[in-house]
Amino acid sequence: MKQNRIDNIYKVIVENLGEEIFVSDGNGDVLFVNPASIEINELDIENIIGRNVQDLQNEGYFSESSTLKVLHEKQPVSVLQKLKNGKRIIASGIPIYDEDGNIEMVITSSQDIDAVNKLLETLDEREAEIATLKRELYKNSEFAATDPVSIKLKSIMDKAASLDLPVLIQGESGTGKQIVARHIHFFGKRRDKPFLTVNCSSSDDTALEREIFGYEVSSSKGRQQKPGKLDLAMGGTLVFNNIGFLPGKLQAKLFEYLETGKFFRAGGSESVFSTARIIAITSKDLKVMSEDDTFQKALYYKISPMPINIPPLRNRVKDIPQLSNQYMAMCNEKYHTKKILSKEALGVLTSHAWPGNLIELERTIESAYIIADGPIIKGEAIHTAIHGQGDASENKSKVYCEDIIPLKEAKHILEEQLVKRAYAIYKTTHKTAEVLGVNQSTVSRILRKY
Repeated sequence: MKQNRIDNIYKVIVENLGEEIFVSDGNGDVLFVNPASIEINELDIENIIGRNVQDLQNEGYFSESSTLKVLHEKQPVSVLQKLKNGKRIIASGIPIYDEDGNIEMVITSSQDIDAVNKLLETLDEREAEIATLKRELYKNSEFAATDPVSIKLKSIMDKAASLDLPVLIQGESGTGKQIVARHIHFFGKRRDKPFLTVNCSSSDDTALEREIFGYEVSSSKGRQQKPGKLDLAMGGTLVFNNIGFLPGKLQAKLFEYLETGKFFRAGGSESVFSTARIIAITSKDLKVMSEDDTFQKALYYKISPMPINIPPLRNRVKDIPQLSNQYMAMCNEKYHTKKILSKEALGVLTSHAWPGNLIELERTIESAYIIADGPIIKGEAIHTAIHGQGDASENKSKVYCEDIIPLKEAKHILEEQLVKRAYAIYKTTHKTAEVLGVNQSTVSRILRKY
C-alpha cells in the first residue's frame, strides 16, 4: 500500500472521530485540529492554525492548556478545562519526541464532561428503573412467612434457590406455587436470566410440544427453525405448570433433556443444547400417579430431588394477617384510596377455612374493599365478601366439610382448627376459652396435644 494511501486513511480516521484531537508543535503552535475539536471549542479553523496555545489560553478559549502543561512537565498530563462557551472537558495531552529527545509535537484529546455526565445520569436512571422492577419482582415473589410452618418452608425454598437443582412444587390449588417458583428463581443465581412458564394442561399436544421444544419445518428457503421455551430460557428457569397433565411422549422428551441437557425440536433431526433449570408445579400427587403408571416414574424422580410441599392456608393461620394486609396494600394502590382492616375483620379472616387458599383470600379482600364504605373494613364486610349478601348470622357459625371423612377425625380437625385460630387471635388461653365456651384447662390441653 502506498504511503499517501496510508496517510489518507489516518486523516479520515482522525477527522471522523467523535473525540477532540488538537495537535501543536514543540513550541505550542497549533498544527492541526479535527472537526470535533472545532465544534466543541467553537474555534475558527482559518484563524487557529499557526497560533500559539498560550495566546488562546490568554484569550479565554480554555481555562488551562494541557499542551502548555505537557511542554512544561515533559510527560503525559490530564487537566480539567472550562471552555469559553461554558462547557467543561477533560483534556489529555501526550508528548511526541524526536530522535534527539526533544518534544516535537503534543497531541491532545478531550471529552465533553457534561455530555459524559448526562450519559451517566441516563444510565443511572435506567439502572434505577431496573432496580425498581427487580424490587417489584422480588416483592411479588416474596412468600409470607409468619406461621412456624411457613418459616420452615421458606428455609427450604431458600435452600432450593441456592442449589440450582430441578424442583417439584406441590400443593392444593391456590396455595401460591407460582409465588414459590418465582422466589426460587429471583433469589437464586439465575435471577438476571429469563423466567418463563409453560402450561402443561394445554389440550393440543402438538402445540404444547412446539411451545416447549420448538420445531423445524422445510420450506422453499430450506429448513426453518423455531426456538421453543427451552431455548428461550437458556441460563434461566422454565416452569412446567400443571406438569401432571404433560402427555407421556413429552414426559419422555423432558426426561431426556434432564438427563443430557439436550433435546430435539419437533420435526428436527439434530439435538439442541440448553441450560434452563426446570421447576415443576402440580396440585396432583405425582408419587401416586407414578405408582399408577399415569406419570412416568423416572421423570418423577428426576424432577423431585428436592420436593417442596406447600401447606394449605388453613394450616398457616398466622400468615393470614400478613397476607391480608399485603392484599389490602395492593387494593389501596389499585383504587387510589387508603383503607385498613379492623381487628374484628382480621379475626373473621383468621377463622375462615379458606378452601380456595390464597386466590380466595385475595378475592375476598378486594370484594370487602369494594363493599366497605368507610376507611376501615369491618368484620361484617369480610363476612359478606366470603358468604355473600343476606343475614350474616345465617352462615356465621356454620361449619363446612370439604370431603367425606370419619366423624371422629372430623371432630379432631375441627377442635384443632378452632382452638388454634382463636388462640392466634386472642393470644391467651383464658380469652380463647371464654370465646369458645370451654374451660381454660381444655384449651391448654388441646394446644399441647396439637
